[in-house]
Amino acid sequence: MKAYSHVDRIRFKYFLNPKRIQHVICEGADLFDMLPEEYTFQEIIAKLGPIPSTFSAVHLPAYLLEQVDRYRYLLPGNCMRESG
Repeated sequence: MKAYSHVDRIRFKYFLNPKRIQHVICEGADLFDMLPEEYTFQEIIAKLGPIPSTFSAVHLPAYLLEQVDRYRYLLPGNCMRESG
C-alpha cells in the first residue's frame, strides 16, 4: 500500500492497520475509502446516499447571501430562475 502508485491514497495512518485491512477485504469494501473510478451518476448517487433537503443558508458563500436579488434562484427553496 505504500508503493509509489498508491501512496497518495493513504490519507490516514489507520489505513495501514492490518486488522482494518483484513476487515475491509472481508467486507469487499475499498481499502482507501474511495469511490469507484468508473461509475454512472446513478451509481455514485446511490453510493453517496440521500441528500437531506434544507432551507438553511448557513453553508452558502457570503457573496451569494450579499447578492440575494441577483442570485435568488441559487438559494434554498428558489430553484426556478426568472427569465430576463
